[in-house]
Amino acid sequence: MADNSKIAPLISPPDSITVDLKTDDSTPGPKSTVANEIDVTDKDYNKLILYTDGRQLRKATDNSHVEIAGHWEGSQLVSDEKSPLSGKMSRTFALSPDGRQLYETLNIENGKKKPLVIRFVYDERNADAAAASDGSDDSNAPVLKRKYGDGESSQ
Repeated sequence: MADNSKIAPLISPPDSITVDLKTDDSTPGPKSTVANEIDVTDKDYNKLILYTDGRQLRKATDNSHVEIAGHWEGSQLVSDEKSPLSGKMSRTFALSPDGRQLYETLNIENGKKKPLVIRFVYDERNADAAAASDGSDDSNAPVLKRKYGDGESSQ
């Protein structure tokens, strides 16, 4: 059986995340409208950074700052990673059709069984409530809250 300490962070995601899309404006020529860096930060300031421009990644020393390669498949952001179960793993981030939810789908392979597929749904959080709860004054930052199985979000 797999080491639970390796898989636990994947199957127990944070209750809320902040997503920051960044484009590289330092290169000459026309400015891109497609994000080449996507930062996903949880309430404990653990950061998952996805780069879509092929840059060299730094090896993670802990789970508080992890860099992974990603690519766009249409409007979906997809990563290709090594699974904690020594197989392949991918994450797919996609917005719902109305843009008010973010879907994160993990596809974890271990080579012996069918892949483990996990889907998390984050609801958009009211910008006014987000600013009041964390002292932030950026009302444009998307803050998303995980939706639980019974349809209720955590507080």
